[in-house]
Amino acid sequence: MRMNKISSAAAIVCLVFLATALTPFPFVSADWPTFHGNPSHSGAGTDNMTATSTLLWNFSTGGQVWSSPAVVGGVVYFGSNDANVYALNATTGARIWRFTTGSAVVSSPTLVNGVVYIGSGDGRVYALLADDGAAVWNFSTGAAINSSPTVVGGVVYIGSDSGSIYALSANTGAKIWSYPTGEPVASIPAVVGGVVYVGSENGIVYALNANTGTEVWSYTTGNAIWSPPAVVGGVVYVGSWDDNVYALSANTGAKIWSYTTGGYVDSSPAVVGGTVYVGSLDGNVYALSANNGARIWEFTTGNGVGSSAAVVGGVVYIGSHDGSVYALNASTGAKVWSYATGNEIRSSPALVGGVLFVGSWSGDVYAIGSSSTSSSSTTGSSTSPTNSTSSVSSSYTTSSSSSNSTAVDLLQQVWVPKPASAVAAVAIFAVLAEAVSLAYSFVDNPLGELDGKAGGKTKGFLPDNIKDWLEENISSRREIEAEAKKELTLVPTKPEVLAYITSIVVLALSFSYVKVSALSQIWDLLPVFFATSILVGFAQKFFSILFLRSRGVWSEYKIWPFGLVLYLISTFAFKVPFSSPTRSIHQSEKYTERLGALASASEVVVGLAFTGLFFLLFREGYAAVGGAGLAMCVLGSFSSTFPVAPMSGRDIFDHSKLLWVILFAASTAIFCGWLFLM
Repeated sequence: MRMNKISSAAAIVCLVFLATALTPFPFVSADWPTFHGNPSHSGAGTDNMTATSTLLWNFSTGGQVWSSPAVVGGVVYFGSNDANVYALNATTGARIWRFTTGSAVVSSPTLVNGVVYIGSGDGRVYALLADDGAAVWNFSTGAAINSSPTVVGGVVYIGSDSGSIYALSANTGAKIWSYPTGEPVASIPAVVGGVVYVGSENGIVYALNANTGTEVWSYTTGNAIWSPPAVVGGVVYVGSWDDNVYALSANTGAKIWSYTTGGYVDSSPAVVGGTVYVGSLDGNVYALSANNGARIWEFTTGNGVGSSAAVVGGVVYIGSHDGSVYALNASTGAKVWSYATGNEIRSSPALVGGVLFVGSWSGDVYAIGSSSTSSSSTTGSSTSPTNSTSSVSSSYTTSSSSSNSTAVDLLQQVWVPKPASAVAAVAIFAVLAEAVSLAYSFVDNPLGELDGKAGGKTKGFLPDNIKDWLEENISSRREIEAEAKKELTLVPTKPEVLAYITSIVVLALSFSYVKVSALSQIWDLLPVFFATSILVGFAQKFFSILFLRSRGVWSEYKIWPFGLVLYLISTFAFKVPFSSPTRSIHQSEKYTERLGALASASEVVVGLAFTGLFFLLFREGYAAVGGAGLAMCVLGSFSSTFPVAPMSGRDIFDHSKLLWVILFAASTAIFCGWLFLM
């Protein structure tokens, strides 16, 4: 639920895999229309159908999912850090509609009377029609919204990073009142008995008159509050960053008890049957007596717990930053089952009809539960990866008309790899490239490091023709001569033409492959990806080549066979195209280390400039070309700054450590912003 306050301009958005519109199949059970199930945030389900650990489907978005799903009438509603609000068929995972806001959507939706209310990082509260996602109204708070709306009696209550709590008309979005706390309000208001209970980052829990916004009482804790209060039986239960869970009188704000955990408490307490269930960033889930705060049991996960529990049928369901959803026996804390999503879970589960719905930083929303509620029909854009706890098969069928819609949907999304895959691809590239370079040096002169007679005698260990072949096709070394042809300044050489064609084809196919969920979809993407690859693989590089030739340095573009192999390995093994299938070589009568560094630095700068160009194209609405080019340039610029030959970073590093640090830091920051700030 918690999200660092990061400028929305730094966030790069959007990848949504294949989706089709299907008519929702309604669940025959109660709904989960708001965060933690109801306006009091009790976390208690209203049916007794428990979930199993079977994965029914998962739907991939283009950003981390902090938002906690709402489930009403067989439709799942949630937000994603790719800036979209989604509505999915709860049975199949097929997308029904998507609404794009101006920034990441951390907020959890509330659905009342056919309208979805939700906040966005762009500072606006949106009211959308539940049927088709059409906007009814929006209200600007002037700052990012990490809180979520609670809707009671025709009024929307929500906090904002503007430092205020707002009450808005559910029909028009007109402001009824606002209450300033002076610090951001990420906590989600609970509304019970005409009173709004909410925390603020100033460390204070407020009770406000729901009609007027006047303060009824306040209670000061020892640190910021992100935890949404739960109000049950005349008691307000809330966590604080001072590591405590508090029980306060709902009437007066007087402290009844507090319990100290070992970390921040972002989780909203669930209160069922006289027991308080709450997570802590110390990695534990606690069961406490609602009467006196005495610990009944605790369960240790593999990382912090910021998710809030759903309690249904004697089972506690909660997510952990270790990437797993846990089902725990409510009486004993014993683990019933767990399901690993592969990335942090800060979303809070919604449980309807024996199916648990939860979001993950993997960028997915998961439906986990009884297969009896699942349909074997089309799964839309949902995917079904193998998990240790379950396996499920799926198929995709579509008509020609929906195929056209799907192509448009895919083209409008920005592909961003999962962080773990990106890190693995980068590590493999760095290790293998350097290992091969060192291996070549050893083969060329096994005892060369001795700098003595022994080293000199081994320099001719291999015949020159074999060494030349190794250097040209396998090694990462850059010492390759090129015949300077200054009269051909504007005309690519034959090796360059081959290198450009290879680069364009490999870029287009690789980035199409990693973006789709089925190989048949590649044909929908190739035209745009080929066009983008021409800009990246030809225009960008040729601009750099011309610049260098104008400075008196003959620069030529060639295929790098070993880099091409690494590129294909990273694409198919990790779904992250990393490395370079081509390289630039430089030759001049006046060639010096300084000129080499200048040449290499110019390539990096041009790459970063193209990154900015594609980002601007995307921001201006050219999502297809802008998003594809952005991915190509971010990865290309980052890999080129590595101080591993023959990447540009090696020449820069050898000449000027300071210049290399500046360029490497810039490309790394852009890479991390693209990868993590979604």
